[in-house]
Amino acid sequence: MTQSARPIYSFPEPEKTSAWKSEERGEARVELRDTEYEAALRRTELIKQHMSPPGALGLPPALEARRLKHGITDAFFKVQASFDRVFVFPIDAEDGEQGEKTTGGIWKPNMTKLRDLQEGNRGVLISAGLTAADRLMSHGYEIGDVVITNKNVPFARRCEAISNHVLHYLVMRDGDLAGSETLMERIRAGICRVVDAGGPEGYQHQIAWNVDGEWVVRKKQSVYINDTW
Repeated sequence: MTQSARPIYSFPEPEKTSAWKSEERGEARVELRDTEYEAALRRTELIKQHMSPPGALGLPPALEARRLKHGITDAFFKVQASFDRVFVFPIDAEDGEQGEKTTGGIWKPNMTKLRDLQEGNRGVLISAGLTAADRLMSHGYEIGDVVITNKNVPFARRCEAISNHVLHYLVMRDGDLAGSETLMERIRAGICRVVDAGGPEGYQHQIAWNVDGEWVVRKKQSVYINDTW
């Protein structure tokens, strides 16, 4: 049998067709969308429109860096805290990719809001009254630090609304701050540490700063003093 005369044992399968449209057969491509995240991105763009360019507000460097990172609008810097009060801008419980999606009060799911109420808040220290500033500086706190608060202590004060989304900051007393993440970072980096300056007769714990390799407990330049305030 020649090559051309070989028998054909299989035939091409005919194309299957249907009178039903692909979307009616359930074969249409389903586009999965995170509508909440998309809405958060839109609000983020609106928030950026309510923020001055870098350096325009004359804020301390640490606070300026936090402002740009977490999207703190200009309205949060219209009021100076008084007496022993402090203002805290709430941010997400964790940094990183997931934290960036929900940071700065842009969008927080209900479970995150519930967790904040049960566990306290995490935020940026944006303002302190004069009495609070004295105490905070002596304990190593500075404007712009990332702090944590006791639960059920602060109350939220409305700051402004952007696209029907209310932005707020937390108002509390200096003693309602439970700790500072930034202070611990400075301690681990060897920038400062806790020392006993009380002498042989008693204890007096203070924050010592590393100045050219020497640990000193004298006052450092206050980060709360600003020519524009």
